Amino acid sequence: PDPGRLKTARRFRLPWDPPRVPAEAHGLDLPPAWDLPAKALLMIDKIEAYVPDGGPSALGYLRGTKKIDPDEWFFKAHFYQDPVCPGSLGIESFIQLIKFWIKQNWPGLTRSHKPALVCGIEHSWSYRGQIIPRNKLVTIEAVITSIEEGDQPAVFADGWLQVDGRYIYEMKSFGIQMLRK
Repeated sequence: PDPGRLKTARRFRLPWDPPRVPAEAHGLDLPPAWDLPAKALLMIDKIEAYVPDGGPSALGYLRGTKKIDPDEWFFKAHFYQDPVCPGSLGIESFIQLIKFWIKQNWPGLTRSHKPALVCGIEHSWSYRGQIIPRNKLVTIEAVITSIEEGDQPAVFADGWLQVDGRYIYEMKSFGIQMLRK
């Protein structure tokens, strides 16, 4: 992203104590599909940057972060004697960024539609590292690459995940479609 544009980026702090189960939605008054995930799956603590017209396509740029707690449940639940964050939770953090973009750009659809991953299109995920208990910070970035308008619109994005400043994941062509309820 253009460093000059990041100076005007908006920041958002997510609830420090997110719900542990959907029934504890802190009165956010959103349908269940739009609630923040249960605490165990909330993979972003803060939206550090949201640039609505950022990125190469000028459709949006987002950056979120998560501080690593060495006592996170997933370190203990991964394969025996292999305390790492499962890769699927890295993908989940990226999806949470895209859902944040949707809530900012299509707020009226949160009552009439529910989010779903776009199926039937090719996407990719490559990785070359792991998140381990001694790491301190995960940073997730997303650029919106295309938008499909219509009754059930969709948004597509590419993204990257860093751990302590080192890029370890790249996600390409992931999409979320807004399905009418």
